[in-house]
Amino acid sequence: TRARSSRRRRGAPLRRAPATKWGVYSPKTPMTVDEFPGSVHSLDVLVFTLVLLVLAHTRGSPWKLALAAASLALGLLTEQLSLRLGGTHCHASGIVNVSTCSSANSVFWYIPWVYTGVTCARRLTDERSWAFPLLSGMLFFGLCGVYEAQGPLVGWWRWPAADGLVASGCTIWQAGPLGLDARGLVASPHVMEALGERLFGVPVMAPYFHFAFGWGIAVVYQLTAFKSHALPVLLGPTIALVWDPAMRAVCTAFGASKLAAVCALMLGSTFAALALSAPPQPSPPRDLLLFSIPLLSGTTFALHAIVGAGALREPPELKLFVVTLALCATLLFARSCGLLPRMPIASTATEAKKWA
Repeated sequence: TRARSSRRRRGAPLRRAPATKWGVYSPKTPMTVDEFPGSVHSLDVLVFTLVLLVLAHTRGSPWKLALAAASLALGLLTEQLSLRLGGTHCHASGIVNVSTCSSANSVFWYIPWVYTGVTCARRLTDERSWAFPLLSGMLFFGLCGVYEAQGPLVGWWRWPAADGLVASGCTIWQAGPLGLDARGLVASPHVMEALGERLFGVPVMAPYFHFAFGWGIAVVYQLTAFKSHALPVLLGPTIALVWDPAMRAVCTAFGASKLAAVCALMLGSTFAALALSAPPQPSPPRDLLLFSIPLLSGTTFALHAIVGAGALREPPELKLFVVTLALCATLLFARSCGLLPRMPIASTATEAKKWA
């Protein structure tokens, strides 16, 4: 026991995590709050670098700076309400933490995620069109999916176990009956139902909710004529809940699993938006600074799966998914940033002013 403890103190590499047929991480005994199988310090560095790129891109634009601030507010609200009202997950401790089970990187991630999703979607199609929210949702998934897919297996966060326990010994305050459970941080029955079906340790509803988040936020921006940032943050995630009954209706109609219904709805709506939407007039000029945000994010997460910590912990199928999604999303972001224009790039000062 003493030798094992000393090796752990010296930072010896962890053994490959036990896995089921589908590569779902399943520890034999519940872990306490800080006993995660991976380090999040590299994730801290990535997220805060992305935040700096976003801040650089907001220079000279009060609207863009307000969007970044609203994104941070959304991250703080979503993380804390999810923990205290639903017990959905528990993030590993980072260099800086907002609270127990809520690292700063998990909150600040919302800045590049929401900012890039909304900004790039406006550059892909007419922001007043029905296609804008759908493309925004797909960009939300494209940026976050490569992150979301790897988190459970490499120890960036933990989802609820089969008995509802998320973090043993966690003393964070939870509302209602959840706060009476002496085991620690626990999930509500509703959360357990929503997050029960999983693939590679990831609840299939998690990326679906993120897609819906992007859609809902974009819808509220349309309804407010892009003049408000508070309402999209407060109402967007609520409006996004309409995608839940849509998924259940598909499951009932076809007798399909949540995974099949989620894939059908996300792919169907996205292909429809790409096929039927009209590009903005004029096409946006090149924006290399904006493109650097999804490029750095997608490249880092893809390399993490291939040669980083994910190389030892993730099954081949998950690595293929991460790399494929990173490539496809990067191409879509490249088009939105004017690197793969469908029309001649704006060449005059008047045309370029629209995108400033």
